[in-house]
Amino acid sequence: MPVSAYVQSAIFLILAAVALFASAGTVAIAGFWLYLAIFTAIIVASLLALDPGLFRERMRPGGKRPPLGLRLFTIVMFVHWIVAGLDRGRFHWSDNVPAWLQAIGLLALAVSYALCFCAMLVNRFFSSVVRIQSDRGQHVVGEAAEPRRFA
Repeated sequence: MPVSAYVQSAIFLILAAVALFASAGTVAIAGFWLYLAIFTAIIVASLLALDPGLFRERMRPGGKRPPLGLRLFTIVMFVHWIVAGLDRGRFHWSDNVPAWLQAIGLLALAVSYALCFCAMLVNRFFSSVVRIQSDRGQHVVGEAAEPRRFA
């Protein structure tokens, strides 16, 4: 695993924490700590268990700069963390959401991260963009099928 993957992951996690807690104005929000613990667990598991080639592919598909859609998604994630911090720490827009529903949301998040992790474990070509990864040994199996015609 290249050192840059560890460094990039650590920086991303730190920036997520900064976005959440700085916009909230406090570090005393247990839900944020739990969210970051889940996020950290999936990042550490990914760094330890996934194929290094897959990790490089996910960070730089095809060895190129990530496509615009992925860069925009990263921006949206940071905006979402800032809004969450503003909500929980300063403006309390969602204070009427019951704790049990918040817990179900965190559980659903953890399960979704775990499912993505499992998919990456079994599919070494799990890229963030759709492409045939011939540079990593992926190839199409079989012949092209005749197009189906429906009457």
